[in-house]
Amino acid sequence: MVISFGIWGAALFVYLLFLAWHENWIGALKPDEIAAFTARLAADDNLDDALRANLIKFMQDDEGDEFFMLNMLALHKGKIADPDTGAPVSAVALLNKYFRPFIGKLFRRAGYPAITGAVVGDYIDAWNTSANPGWSGNGLIRYRSRRDLMLAATDPSFAAGHKYKQAALAVTFAVPVGGQIGFFVSPRIWVALLVLLAAAFGQIVYLV
Repeated sequence: MVISFGIWGAALFVYLLFLAWHENWIGALKPDEIAAFTARLAADDNLDDALRANLIKFMQDDEGDEFFMLNMLALHKGKIADPDTGAPVSAVALLNKYFRPFIGKLFRRAGYPAITGAVVGDYIDAWNTSANPGWSGNGLIRYRSRRDLMLAATDPSFAAGHKYKQAALAVTFAVPVGGQIGFFVSPRIWVALLVLLAAAFGQIVYLV
């Protein structure tokens, strides 16, 4: 009996640890945080005034919820010059130099790719939009909170890697979207199922 309680207690503890990492327990951005991030944005030469204003408005509208960033990417064709060495490299290699450090830090803040993939065809349906610039791929990135986005966007190491993104991409845009009901299974559910499965397996092994 004691071992059974230990198994299920450990399962609960593991899942609570996951929730502690995955969920935003701090709430929406506070006015002093917005002011601090705004000051950092003002010093960022990679942003124009319109994008800076968009980020400030995005912070001010924060309600503390998770969101997803839809990224559309059009890579340069052929070889391009590495910003550091000038050597010819592929756009994919340069984009990876930007993405790998970024996603590592983002993951520590419970951010991760929800869906990524290569574009496999031209527009199937489009109204009143510009011509396809040659989209190469897309990524739907989950952010735990707007605070986590701003921590990533104003991280000095993130700014240092921005040159690789600029060199790799011919065209790109990123737009935030809220989480909605759909067929995408949240880690809140499948992590719980995995933990329950592991605990049930442990219970079976103990009983046998």
